[in-house]
Amino acid sequence: MRRALIVLSALILNASLLERAWAAQACAWIVESVEDDGAHKFTLNLSADAPTSVAARFSGPGFTSISLGGDMIQLDPGQPKDVDNEGFDVSAGDDLHFEVQLFDHSLASLEELTNPTGKPLAVFTFDAKVGADDRAPPPALAKQCKPLG
Repeated sequence: MRRALIVLSALILNASLLERAWAAQACAWIVESVEDDGAHKFTLNLSADAPTSVAARFSGPGFTSISLGGDMIQLDPGQPKDVDNEGFDVSAGDDLHFEVQLFDHSLASLEELTNPTGKPLAVFTFDAKVGADDRAPPPALAKQCKPLG
């Protein structure tokens, strides 16, 4: 009986280590577009290489938002999603800083907007300087991928 418990414990430990090794990887990137009125719109996109659910906190110059109202976002492999966007005016030379935090629980309150509970599954940062053509350089907002957890 004792030997069976030891074997069972070893199998459970191996399974938990394998699960971590196969943990999903999430990717985030920001697409910039210019509206008819000249305002720049920055759209947050997410994808994952395995089915997963996350909540996203998106912040940038003068804004912080909880994507999709703080609800969980279902990500499926090969299906990127636009999950949030913010529009504002930019000028040549402006410094842009965006941060995306992914969580394993919904962020449905104002308290969670300003001070999310728990450790983020992943954090992405995007820094850019607006060029002479009033656009952020595309590589600065390019896709970044990180393991969740």
